[in-house]
Amino acid sequence: MSNATLSDVLRARGYVYQHSSEKLEEITDGAKRTLYLGIDPTADSLHVGQLQAFLVLRSFLEAGHRVFVLIGGATGMIGDPSGKTSERALQDEETISRNVEMISAQIKRLFESDNFTILNNSDWLSKLKLIEFLRDAGKHFSVNAMLLRDFVKDRVANVEQGISYTEFSYALLQAYDFWHLHKNHKCDLQVGGSDQWGNIVSGVDFVRRKEGKIVYGLTWHLLVDKSGKKFGKSEEGTIWLDPAKTSPFQFYQFWLNSPDDVVGEYLLKMTTVSESEIRMTITEHKKNPEKRHAQKRLAHEATKLVHGAETAKIVEDVSSVLFGKKEPKELSAAEREMLQKEAPTCEVRLGESLTDILVKSELAASRREARQFIEDNAVAINGGRVALIDRVMMHEDFQDAPIATLSRGKRNVVVLTLG
Repeated sequence: MSNATLSDVLRARGYVYQHSSEKLEEITDGAKRTLYLGIDPTADSLHVGQLQAFLVLRSFLEAGHRVFVLIGGATGMIGDPSGKTSERALQDEETISRNVEMISAQIKRLFESDNFTILNNSDWLSKLKLIEFLRDAGKHFSVNAMLLRDFVKDRVANVEQGISYTEFSYALLQAYDFWHLHKNHKCDLQVGGSDQWGNIVSGVDFVRRKEGKIVYGLTWHLLVDKSGKKFGKSEEGTIWLDPAKTSPFQFYQFWLNSPDDVVGEYLLKMTTVSESEIRMTITEHKKNPEKRHAQKRLAHEATKLVHGAETAKIVEDVSSVLFGKKEPKELSAAEREMLQKEAPTCEVRLGESLTDILVKSELAASRREARQFIEDNAVAINGGRVALIDRVMMHEDFQDAPIATLSRGKRNVVVLTLG
């Protein structure tokens, strides 16, 4: 059994960036804490970038701490301006309320084995009276200090965008949340991504000024891609945890496409695989990087975590067919259904020429190019290379399954169905 402390675990997995105490151990390894993570419901699903936060919370739970997840039913009506270069578009109350319900249900479903307590800050912020708030909270905040925050300075300097009083006040509301949770639930730690540091410190200071009590803040680095864009964004858009918004297949492929230089970091931060297993995985990966051993492990573990082991297995089998490692006949009915849903499809006839099908399926721009691909040994049916330029579709291609696969190279695959 490991004797690692919580601070050891958090550091080893890369979950520590800033903390309000001189030593991390003061926050994590002493008295049991009550901590919270805030989430604004600006969408109806969590996205993949937020997965790290819940794995941090799980680490605290496993160490015996008490965890709250605070959904911002009230603050979501404003939207956190941190890191934003322009004013957010306000969402109506009905949309925010629906998002709160959807995210709450999603958290309970994804992390049902974790003892997270879910709260909604609308339960208290919506009851606040303006004069009361300005007297009891506003007087504890220095506008001078707030103007020194980087995103505020940037927005104020931009005469075209600026910053509204609504967004400028967001930090006060988040700080009030910390005070409310401290007062009513003995909460003494707020955690979040690095973009939340300013808001978290505002809450730490507010509790100290109002109650004379010491509370703490802890952040981790937000994951970003090579261009500096927040992790979880792809060319197609955000990678969501809701399978209705991002299919398990797309989710799996997102991880499978991780670059070699970050796959180890992702395994540490976005899965529950032990550090020793991760080291072995990376060692094995480095022997033959082209086999993408680490990426496959990452994709499997992340998909299993979010969508379950059964779905992860289905996605892996479908991917194996698309990359020529398996034939369609080896798939189950559920796997064939996913294959037809996720891959481009093309209806063909028995006796139809392969060159025509390559053009029709957009795997080739012309019959001449199609013939060249066949001559170059770049075309395969059900994983078997095609050698004959005058090849036509045959009954045998569909004998063992109602579908067939046609591929050009390693990554261009079309599912063929009989018309």
